[in-house]
Formats: sequence, structure tokens, C-alpha cells
Amino acid sequence: MLENPIFVAALICFAIGFGLSGLVRILPLSALGSMASPSVFLASYVLTYQQVPMFPPIGATNKIFYIGVAATLIGLFLDLLPQVKNYSKILAAIMSLLIAGWISYPRFAKPDMDLIVASLGLWLGGLALLWPLDTVAQTPPERNGVGIVGTAMLASLLLGFAPVALFGGSSTSMMLCLAAVAGLAAVALWELVVPRQAFGASAVFGVGCGLLAMINTVTLITRQADHAALALLLLIPYTGEVSARMLPSNRIRGRVRQILVGSLAASPILLVIAVLLLRRPESLS
Repeated sequence: MLENPIFVAALICFAIGFGLSGLVRILPLSALGSMASPSVFLASYVLTYQQVPMFPPIGATNKIFYIGVAATLIGLFLDLLPQVKNYSKILAAIMSLLIAGWISYPRFAKPDMDLIVASLGLWLGGLALLWPLDTVAQTPPERNGVGIVGTAMLASLLLGFAPVALFGGSSTSMMLCLAAVAGLAAVALWELVVPRQAFGASAVFGVGCGLLAMINTVTLITRQADHAALALLLLIPYTGEVSARMLPSNRIRGRVRQILVGSLAASPILLVIAVLLLRRPESLS
């Protein structure tokens, strides 16, 4: 197993997530609490591609790293200045548009209707992904647990995208996702044992925008991504939000509630895998 690069990357990311998440619990500045999740994502990128890409980045895969860095810094700015959090939804719309535009920019030299429709769909899909995550980050902890639930949603999105990336011709994106999921599992473990509600804008934007950059890259560059499976990924944050509303807060509380909501958020992954296998039956042979 130690010779498997995915296992090694996942193990290192788990250690990084465990160490950083433990460290932020002794730091006085609460806004730094959610920095562990995007740090894990960026570490998973470096471990997957075995480098920090050159700047300015050349190629879509190199852009993923710097999109994650920029989005994390914007999220940290929002966490440090709570009075500007009212603008987070607007920022999400702008960032989703910029990601779709930057990734697809080289192909706009010879634009076609398919490219325009795909870019528009990716922008709207980015909104549909970031907005509920931002809502969870700003929801009172007693209702949905924030830290565990939000981290579980991010991990579920990455885990759900891993097979989409593999079927879409990008095994490196799959490896990046799986390594990041291992690191996020360590973050969630700390949140379960020593709660700090460490899920803020830096986690939402840093990991969320990094994932959007990967989705855009696989969809627009390899052009083999299954659009139906991608659409089903959008159910993950909404499933978590709906389950948080449906579970009676007067009966199901604390860690049990958080674990249930986080687990229910991951349920659409089964649908994603089923759709991929049904639409690509040759993969079963």
C-alpha cells in the first residue's frame, strides 16, 4: 500500500489535516479555524502534481492551484471582517464566473455554441454549489453543527467528483480529490472531538472554488465529463441542508445530529456512481 501514490498522498493529507486542525484549536483568532480545509486541498494538489505550478500559470491544471489560493485569501478576508459577509453571495457569483471564464479562455479563440452553453452551465452550477455551502457557514451551530456538516459536504462533493473525473479522462483529478477527502476527514474528526465550528468562508471558497476549477477543467478541456453525473453532484449540499431542516432539533441534538446530517449529505454519491455505470456500461466489462 505504501507504494500506491494515491494512498501515500491520502496519508500525508490526513496527517496535514490532523495537525493543522489541531493547531487552530490553540490559536486565539477564530477566523483561522477554517483555514485547515483549504490548506489540505492545496497540499493535495502539490502531492498529486509533485510541484507548485509556475506563476503565471500555463494550462488549466496549473490554474487550479492559484484559484484555490486566491479564493482562500478572499474567504479569509470575509472571515476576518464579518461586516462584509453580506456580500459573500455576490462574491460567489463573481468568482464562479471568473473561474469558468479563465479556464475556458483559450478555447474562446474559436468559440462555438457548445462552449458558450457549457461555460454558462458551469457558472450557474458554481452558484448552485457555493451558495448553499455559504448558507451552512452562516447558520447557527445548534441547527446543523456547521463544522462537521460543512466539512462533510465538502468531502462528499470531492468524493462524488472523483469517479466523474476518472470517467472523464482525468485520473490526476481523481487522485487530488481522494487525497483531499482524507485530509478533510481528519478536520472533521477534530471537529467531532473538540468542536470549534471551524467552517467559514475560507473553507467554503478555498475548497469550493478549487473544486469548481477542477470541474471546469475536466468539462471544458477533456470534454469527457458526464453532465448528468455533474448535475447530481449539486444535490449534495442541498441534501445536507434539507436533512438539517427535517431532523427535529428538540429530539436529535449534538454530535448525533451532526453525524446524521453529514452522512445524509453524502447520499447522492451513490446516485452519481449509478448514473456513471449505467451510462458507461463498457466500464463493467
